[in-house]
Amino acid sequence: MNRLSFSHPLVRMGFCLLLLALPLASAWNLAVAPTHPSLAIRIGPKLGGVTRDAPVTLSWSSLRDGSFQKAVASRVTDAMAVRPLLIRINNEIRFELFGELTAPQVVRGAKGQLIERSYLEEYCARTEDQAAKFAVEIIPKLKDIQNYYRARGGVFVYLVTPSKAGHLPEYFVDRVPCPSTPAARTGLVPQYVDLLRKAGIDVVDTAGLIHSLKGKYEIELFPQGGVHWNDIGGARAVAAVVEDINRQAGRELVPPFTFTYTLSGVTSGVDRDLVDLLNVFFPPLSYLTPKVKFLPSVPCPTSPARSIDAVLVGSSFSHLPGQILIEDNCLSELNVYYYMRLGRFGGVPYHELQRDLKDADLARLRDAKIVILEENESFVARTGYVNELRKVVTTP
Repeated sequence: MNRLSFSHPLVRMGFCLLLLALPLASAWNLAVAPTHPSLAIRIGPKLGGVTRDAPVTLSWSSLRDGSFQKAVASRVTDAMAVRPLLIRINNEIRFELFGELTAPQVVRGAKGQLIERSYLEEYCARTEDQAAKFAVEIIPKLKDIQNYYRARGGVFVYLVTPSKAGHLPEYFVDRVPCPSTPAARTGLVPQYVDLLRKAGIDVVDTAGLIHSLKGKYEIELFPQGGVHWNDIGGARAVAAVVEDINRQAGRELVPPFTFTYTLSGVTSGVDRDLVDLLNVFFPPLSYLTPKVKFLPSVPCPTSPARSIDAVLVGSSFSHLPGQILIEDNCLSELNVYYYMRLGRFGGVPYHELQRDLKDADLARLRDAKIVILEENESFVARTGYVNELRKVVTTP
C-alpha cells in the first residue's frame, strides 16, 4: 500500500489529528489569549491593524441590539489559529493578481503612494469659510487652557501637525470625489493659524513648516507606505517646538539639537504603517526612508531638563515628537497622552506606560510646567481631547 495514500491508516490518523487540533487551538486561544496574549497559538505572521475587541457584555439591551452576539462572534473568529495565515493568502492573491487593496481604509495613489482614506476625504471636503468657523469654536477653549498654565509660570504650545493629503495632494486627489477648491484646500491651515495668533494663542504651525519644505530634500517628508511624517519631518517639527518653548521661557529651558541623516531601506515603524495594514506576504517596500542621528547641544544626563514635568496631549502624530523630546531634548519626564485617555506613553525606550486612563489619571496634567497640545490639520478644532484638557484645568 502506498504510504502517501489517503486510505493509509497513518495518513488518515494524521488528518484527523489536524482536524482535532484546530478547534482545540481555538479553544486555547479563547481561554488564554485575553489574559496572556503571548501564549496564544497563531499560524502565520501577526496581522497589522488589529483593533481592540469590544467587551462581551451580556444584558437584555446587548441581546436586543445584537452587540453581544457580534462581540462573541468576533472573539471566536479571532481565536482561530489559522486566521492570520488564511487572511494573508487571500490578500496576497488579490493584491498580486488584481492590484486590489483589502484594507478598505487605505487608498493607493500614483507611484505606489498610500494614504489613509479619512485624511484624503477630509482634504477634499474643505470649504473656504472653514478656518473662521473652526477658529471661533476653539479660541475660547485654548485661551482657558493657555491662561491656566501661564498663570502658574508654565509654558503652553498649541501644535498644528501636517497631513499627508495636505503635503502630497497631487498623488491622491484624483482617486476619490474631490469637490473642494484648491484655494479651500491650501488656505485652511494658514488662515486658521493666523486667526488663532491674532487672538493671542501661541501656535507652532508645523503643518505650514513641513509643507514649505516640500522639494527641499531628496525624498518626501512622508514615506510612500506610511501616513505619518518621517524622521526628518519629525526632527524639523520638534526643533520648531523647542525653539518656541525657549522663546516663551526667555531662556534655554529645553536643550536644542542638530541632526544628520542617511537614507536606507524600510525596516519598521511609521515608515510602513499603511503597508502593514495590507497584511500580505510580500509588502511593497522598495523605497528609501531617512534614518536620523541627533546631536544634542548638551549631555542629557547633566541637563536640568530631565526633571521638568512635561506633557504632550494629541493624536498619533504625537508619538514621534514625544520620543524625540524625551530621548534627544532631555525631557525624560515627558508623558504623551494619546487621545487623552487611550494611553499614556513615555520612557526610554519609548513605550506605553498605561492604558485606558480614568479621570484620576489625568490629575497630573494640572501641574505640568510644559504643555504641548497637538492637533493634526485634518481635524483641527474637532478633537474631543481639547475639551477634556480644558475640563481638567478649569474644574476646581
